[in-house]
Amino acid sequence: MKCWKRVTSASPHSGVSRSEPRLYPLLVSFDPEKLNIVMRGLPAARCYWVGYSGGLDSTVLLTALAQQQASLRARLQALHVNHHLNPDADNWEQHCKRMCAALHVPIECRSVTVKPEKGQSLEAIAREQRYRTFRSLVGTDDILLLAHHMDDQMETFLLQALRGAGLRGLAAMPMIAPFEPGHLARPLLRFTRDELQAWAETQRLTWLDDPSNTDSRFDRNFLRRQVIPVIKQRWPSAAATMARSAGHSSETLELLAAVAEEDLKFCAEDQGRVLRVAALQALGTARAKNLLRHWLEKLQLSLPPTHKLEQIISEVLPARAGRNPCVSWEGAEVRRYRGHVYGQLPAPVVESSEFILKQGAPVVFGAGMGTLRLAPTWEGERLRTAHYPVEGLRVRFRSGGEVCKPAGHAHHRPLKKWLQELSVVPWMRERLPLLYIGDQLAAVAGLFVCAPYAAGKDEPGLRIEWVEHPALH
Repeated sequence: MKCWKRVTSASPHSGVSRSEPRLYPLLVSFDPEKLNIVMRGLPAARCYWVGYSGGLDSTVLLTALAQQQASLRARLQALHVNHHLNPDADNWEQHCKRMCAALHVPIECRSVTVKPEKGQSLEAIAREQRYRTFRSLVGTDDILLLAHHMDDQMETFLLQALRGAGLRGLAAMPMIAPFEPGHLARPLLRFTRDELQAWAETQRLTWLDDPSNTDSRFDRNFLRRQVIPVIKQRWPSAAATMARSAGHSSETLELLAAVAEEDLKFCAEDQGRVLRVAALQALGTARAKNLLRHWLEKLQLSLPPTHKLEQIISEVLPARAGRNPCVSWEGAEVRRYRGHVYGQLPAPVVESSEFILKQGAPVVFGAGMGTLRLAPTWEGERLRTAHYPVEGLRVRFRSGGEVCKPAGHAHHRPLKKWLQELSVVPWMRERLPLLYIGDQLAAVAGLFVCAPYAAGKDEPGLRIEWVEHPALH
């Protein structure tokens, strides 16, 4: 459908900016039935949560879904996040409530506080707060629907290319992705912004115009307003072409993930927490890099920038025996010890203060150090219940000079020697929680109970559980 329409928008008092009437051609190829076809390709859901800002894109998505409610396979619910970054933010929230009332769609409105620290991006912090809100509401088997379209995909692709991103960045935004504990979907990715606006105008919809979207200090806005119009003038189908390239990148990522999963079986030990250096090197550089990215992602660690990945390949893997190199970046580090590579959160700085561990009152260390707790049991290596002091066990970290005899061993030796014999990784030797009864070392968390305090086979005991701790061996 091709037509011409004169367009105006509502007054600033409604939270919608006013523009002078203008005349331009409308190319209408979006409609609710086409959207419904996309929706039928999504996983079954209990509820569809629509991220509704009140702007053009989310207004089209919400309105089109509302028109198709009878054929939707799940309940429809709008979600508006008020960032309070604009003086009209509260008016925008009221506009969204009025729109939802007119569409007979329930809406959940949440407020967030966006206060970036020095050097942080306002845009990035706002996004982080918004997605945190989304996660707090989206339940099991729910799908969060966002209104990103083909032009947004083009902008993302260009931004990632200009930043030197790899395939993961060039794959841009997926149509469907896991979003704990449900899914996130972008059902408008097949449509351009012009198509959405054309349909919105034929429906006489009203939407909000956020003035920050015209601020070219932001990279995305600069691309949208200064660069992309020139590209489209020369290559009119550029958005569809780049979306296709993003799709190719996404398919290639799937293949690389399958290869990495097979390589992981060959290289991994300790339930996937460590990789054998020799096996990694046997893969060759390209496959080793691919596996390292895949492995770190499975460990839920932040992925390294390119130069850090190169450093792992060139410095960590070929390091001589006896050396324990480390490559770190924000949120993660990779270390080597005795022919194995370890990926983990940055080694935490342990506090010198003392903790008290009691039954029913676990010690939460934080900073990647896990939690220490006591569990009554008659099985396995345990602390003898009769020795458990009423005031609880004192928990400290190594200061040097500790001596002990683990249960089942004949001699007292310095703790330093036991840790070497047990192949405890060097960076954890100063970070092991030591449990004391009075001034006597009774146990080393994650390793052993000292002989004088160990429960016998027929004695009640307390198992010392150190959960979610870093790799020790």
